[in-house]
Amino acid sequence: MAEDTSTAAGPAVEGLKQGMIADGLITKKQLKTAEGKAQREGGTLGRMLVELGYVTQEQLASFIGEKTHVPYVNIADYDIDPQVLELIPEMIARRYRVLPLFKIEDVLTIAISDPLDVVSIDDMAAVAGCKVEPVIASEESIDAAIDESYRMDGNRSRLVEQLAEQVKEPEPAEESLYAEEVYEIRLKEEASEPLIIRLVNSYIAQAMLEGVSDIHFEPRRDHLSVRFRLDGFLFNRDRLPARLIPLITSRIKIMAQLDIANSRIPQDGRIGLIVGERGIDIRASTYPCMFGENVVLRLLDEAKGTLPLPDLGLSAENLKRLERLISASRGIVLATGPTGSGKTTTIYSALNAIERSDKNVMTVEDPIEYEIDGVVQSQINPKAGVTFARALRAILRQDPDIIYVGEIRDLETAEIAVRAALTGHLVLSTLHTNDAVGAVTRFSDIGVRPGFIESALNGAFAQRLVRKICPRCREQYVPGGTRLDDYRLPPDTVFYRGKGCRHCGGTGYTGRIGIFEVLVVNKAIRALIREKASEEAIEKAARAAGMTSLLENGLAKVAEGVTTLEEIRRVTDTA
Repeated sequence: MAEDTSTAAGPAVEGLKQGMIADGLITKKQLKTAEGKAQREGGTLGRMLVELGYVTQEQLASFIGEKTHVPYVNIADYDIDPQVLELIPEMIARRYRVLPLFKIEDVLTIAISDPLDVVSIDDMAAVAGCKVEPVIASEESIDAAIDESYRMDGNRSRLVEQLAEQVKEPEPAEESLYAEEVYEIRLKEEASEPLIIRLVNSYIAQAMLEGVSDIHFEPRRDHLSVRFRLDGFLFNRDRLPARLIPLITSRIKIMAQLDIANSRIPQDGRIGLIVGERGIDIRASTYPCMFGENVVLRLLDEAKGTLPLPDLGLSAENLKRLERLISASRGIVLATGPTGSGKTTTIYSALNAIERSDKNVMTVEDPIEYEIDGVVQSQINPKAGVTFARALRAILRQDPDIIYVGEIRDLETAEIAVRAALTGHLVLSTLHTNDAVGAVTRFSDIGVRPGFIESALNGAFAQRLVRKICPRCREQYVPGGTRLDDYRLPPDTVFYRGKGCRHCGGTGYTGRIGIFEVLVVNKAIRALIREKASEEAIEKAARAAGMTSLLENGLAKVAEGVTTLEEIRRVTDTA
């Protein structure tokens, strides 16, 4: 029974409160205590009554069903059609604590613990695209049914319990030349047990469903912490017994074809999986730490692909500038920004936007993240001696028109890229700098001569990713603790934020979008590069030619109600 209900539901909720007292289910004192707890902790009144032990979930659900004339059901009696489950994605079912039971014609029946939560019922109708009728079940039975029906988290919890009971610490092997080999065989056998395989696979499948980019397995002294990265932020997902650390690590190493016996050096590998009908490519990375090996899995979902350039968040002017840069027949275009800022995604979108039917487009990447139709893609392999520089030399003998180099890290790669640009090739690449103008300085710091930079560099763009306000809980607010005059926003700017709801997991944000600054190297800027002018001088010339900064682009999105001022301050490091 939700504490925060609609105005229409308010009298009904009050009636239920008094009804529980009249029927002797709770006392007035217990109601007051539960209401105070709900107000302090932000939970629902019904949940507080259960947590305090005043009623059971079954008693509460049965009472509400009787008083509201909404049927109370035992979910265990239902055999749910998988096609019905597809109407409400698992992530949504968990957030709203609802379960689709059956559909007759255009009416979907859902189990919910609070039939007065009209907002959730309306949201489910929007998600399912049909009419929705509620029946009542306890929160506990709904959670259990979601676990069983979607076959994810519940199975995982049971797997963890089984594993914790069954896994034994390996007996110490006698010191000999073969001790490590014996331990490796034992680990391989235990890591290949069906329960371990299902446990690791369940994390990957769940991460795909939730749109997670990375899974972290972090060994601690007394447990293994499992964390998911979503929209750039890490969230705790699970806590496993410490005895599972070597087994899960070994299982992932087996999947990624890494050396299971060597836990003293960092290793990198790749895993290709099919989950349902979706292909997924996973980068696996291990790193020795105090209590085992830290493992990170980067998920690259083939179904997501790349977005068209106009959908990345570029303003109309920045889109024109970038399209002009990538339509050139020669020269270098650089994407800049820190790790995780979306540079590679934008480059992929740019390659997709280029007319490729009459051009030979080739790439050298680390790694290949998505397949691009009509592009010859290759990956570096340092162990085999295939570096960016060596691969780039080989590509130049393949008659390319457009080349994408995953990253320019050293002078050798930079010089080859410059020569390629000067001999009639369009070269796209990335650099780790804070802004677009910084690409000029970074090229110089690597050792490229100013004359080559002047002649070869067409332009650069910098970007960051900001979280978008959740549309379900978007509300107006007045930012506190900052001088708004410093940001030169229009005086009538209306600020928005996400209040936090089940749809966004309480964060107030769903999804991300880019903010950009695009530098086009014109005659004035080329002259400044030749003269080894400062970044400040180059930036001044770029702004005179129409370049807007990351901050300005971000503030425009704040004024549009796309993101919050706090997000822009966070990603641009402004106070």
